[in-house]
Amino acid sequence: MKITLVVEGTRHALDLTETGVTIGRGEAADIRIRSNAVSRVHAKVFLKDGVPCVVDLHSLNGTTLHDQPVTEPTAMQPGETALLGEVPVQWLKEPKYPSPVLLGSVTGKGGSDSRIELEDRAFDPLASILVPHASIEAMLARHQAESPAAEVESLFQRLAAMAGKLLGAAGLTELLDSVMTLVTGQIRCQRCFILLTNPAGELIPEVVWEEKPGAIGTPISRTIARKAMTDQVTILTTDARVDPRFAAGESIQLHGISSALCAPLIVDDQALGVVYLESSLRKGGFKREDEHLLSAMANFAAVGIQRERETRFRQRLERYHSPQVVSEILRAAQSLDAPLLQARRCEISVLFADISGFTRMSEGMEPLQLASVLNRSFEAMTEQVFLRGGTLDKYIGDAIMAFFGAPAPDPDHARHAVETAVAMQQALRRLNEDRPEGYPELQMRIGINSGEAFAGDIGCEKRMDYTVMGATVNLASRLESGVAQPGRIIAGPRTAELIGTDGLTALRPVTLKGIEQQVRPFEVPWT
Repeated sequence: MKITLVVEGTRHALDLTETGVTIGRGEAADIRIRSNAVSRVHAKVFLKDGVPCVVDLHSLNGTTLHDQPVTEPTAMQPGETALLGEVPVQWLKEPKYPSPVLLGSVTGKGGSDSRIELEDRAFDPLASILVPHASIEAMLARHQAESPAAEVESLFQRLAAMAGKLLGAAGLTELLDSVMTLVTGQIRCQRCFILLTNPAGELIPEVVWEEKPGAIGTPISRTIARKAMTDQVTILTTDARVDPRFAAGESIQLHGISSALCAPLIVDDQALGVVYLESSLRKGGFKREDEHLLSAMANFAAVGIQRERETRFRQRLERYHSPQVVSEILRAAQSLDAPLLQARRCEISVLFADISGFTRMSEGMEPLQLASVLNRSFEAMTEQVFLRGGTLDKYIGDAIMAFFGAPAPDPDHARHAVETAVAMQQALRRLNEDRPEGYPELQMRIGINSGEAFAGDIGCEKRMDYTVMGATVNLASRLESGVAQPGRIIAGPRTAELIGTDGLTALRPVTLKGIEQQVRPFEVPWT
């Protein structure tokens, strides 16, 4: 479900799911707030039975809706505002526009939904005008040299208005809506589509606008869209009735669609998709002025889309990595042909840390106190991982899994993992010394192992996580659960080999569940 939250004056366009989004001032929050009166992970907005709800995450200053605390999931309505402490979070009530429609779904007469389809059609480039893609600077310079001053001034004003509108967009959804509104407001057409490429390179309709929703149900030309994108040209088809490409398109003749205009979305020679317009000659069709304007607008739109994608990518990385590692990943991603997070084998060190006896201890604790104890511990432990360039894989109940050496290579991954483990034990000791009244004293077991593992994005289209798998990971887990005692750090033989055994205590070989051969572990001192 798509909603827009307004937080500290900034709009956040969200595709809300049952997982939801967290809001707080800490790095682990999906939406960050600057106010110190807000907890690090203060509240969550999510879908419950298809209804957007808000719930407080055991914050210090609480969350309220209609002046009532929301300690349990509470339904929100468009236009309502929840208070995180004193910071308002509003669900923006969107105006009821007849268009555009998101994700290729067009509401026709009778309220039925139809799906926008693409079809391949014969293509004859000689029957159309093809204009090579150019940067916005080159395009404006050419227009200034070839066009009357009044026309040039009009184009500048239109583009300036578009730039201001797109800069103010919050999120990709609002950006695409703004692009569609600007394009259809400037260029007369019967249908307009924004199609973006998915990871497989397929063109997917993201936003659709129709002058008369549902009146035209014919597919659009995948051939034109693909040609515009791969050849980086704007295509203007002036008469589809006589264009041999559409000889087999009887439905086009029936509906009188006789002009198509398609511009690629290009940034740094990378094709993100296309903007595709259709119209009828009865309405005047498209002119060269329309081609000039759409090409310029597509340039602005492409920059905005790329910016939003990079922002989303950075936000995703920041959930698992320190700011320094995020910056390294983004720099590397700009110079690599393959995505940095794609699956690969690499040499890493894996760390498992588990609060011993916590399950039994938690049976006598109130839920709020239980969550507070875990959050307090996890925050301190995660900080130690990030300080040494590690990656937070996941929280597993009362345990933490982290690794070092991926996605950014780290030749000192073993040393950084061991230093993190020592710092974790020391941080937990300080937490115990300063724990609030009624909080239990905690002890932690830590297991570390180094070696080759499989690292990469794993999951499905709706949920993808960067993680590691393999025998190296399994052994680290077994060392923590089967060898380490409360308050101890146990390292595998490969980790000991990489950091040197000086100062380590060699233990007797052990046989561990799921591990074929005996393993000789080492204990790491930390007190």
